[in-house]
Amino acid sequence: MGAPLGVEDLTVRVQRWRDAAFAAEFYVACVEAELAGMAAVAAVPQFGRVSWTANLMGPAVSDRHRRKGVARALMEQVTSRATTWGCDQIKLTSSRTRDAAHAFYVALGYRDTSAVQARYVGSLQADGEGRQDA
Repeated sequence: MGAPLGVEDLTVRVQRWRDAAFAAEFYVACVEAELAGMAAVAAVPQFGRVSWTANLMGPAVSDRHRRKGVARALMEQVTSRATTWGCDQIKLTSSRTRDAAHAFYVALGYRDTSAVQARYVGSLQADGEGRQDA
C-alpha cells in the first residue's frame, strides 16, 4: 500500500501532520439578496509528499443564476484562498452525470485524473449503503 518509506521521510511527514493547522471555509454567493451559489474548501497536508492540497466540496449554482459568472467568482475565491494557505493543487470530485460542470472545470484548467487514480468510497453507516452519489 504505497511507496517504500524511510524513517527520515516518515519523521518529516508525521511532524508536518502533527503541527498542521487545518483550514476550511464556506462561501456563499448572493445576487440581489438571493442565494445564487455556494462552495466549501478545506486545506489538508499531504502525507505522500510534502505539500498541501485544497479539497473543493459542494460547488453549486442555482439554475436561475447559471452562466452569469457566479461559478467563476466562487472558483476564483476558492483558488485565492487555497493559494493563501500554501496549497499546490485543488481536488474535487463530481458525478459523471454533470457534463456541463465537467466542461466548466476543464475550461478553468482542471483535468480529469480518474484514468490514473482510482477513487474508493467506504460507507460509515451500519447498513453499508451510504450516499450513492458521493
